[in-house]
Amino acid sequence: MNAYNKQTSFPYKTSFPNKRDNRNQKARTKNSSPSVPELIRKISPSIKTYLEKSAKNQEIIAEAEMKFADAFCNLTEHIISGKHNIKLNFHGAAQRKKSKKSSDPLHRKVRGIIIKMREKNKTYEEIAQYLKNEKIPTFTNRGKWHAQTVHRLFKDYLE
Repeated sequence: MNAYNKQTSFPYKTSFPNKRDNRNQKARTKNSSPSVPELIRKISPSIKTYLEKSAKNQEIIAEAEMKFADAFCNLTEHIISGKHNIKLNFHGAAQRKKSKKSSDPLHRKVRGIIIKMREKNKTYEEIAQYLKNEKIPTFTNRGKWHAQTVHRLFKDYLE
């Protein structure tokens, strides 16, 4: 050996990856990663939870696809039947009760106003404004007249 090698050599033993591990069994297992069975035991609850959620989501997706398929079949049946009055309910919303065709004088008066003004091509907003200006009360005596309400009543009157 030359002088350079003597000065740079290490006085203590080092371990390298390809060398034998001189530690005892207890020291080796203390610092090592858990065994496969231990890992499986630790992650099993998480996997089970994930699979349960995934299965539930798949059920929800399948149910939505079935509803869509039913709605699509209904639509095609209506188109094929040649009916022009197609009413679809994709969202499963509760159907609104139609207003009663009452013999109440207020109902008759409002019905007459709405029909006459629509014949004159007045908008629903204009009709609602007219009912407000004439101080005609709503059927519940609460709130005020809105274009949407007038539209719904007009639609019901036509049926």
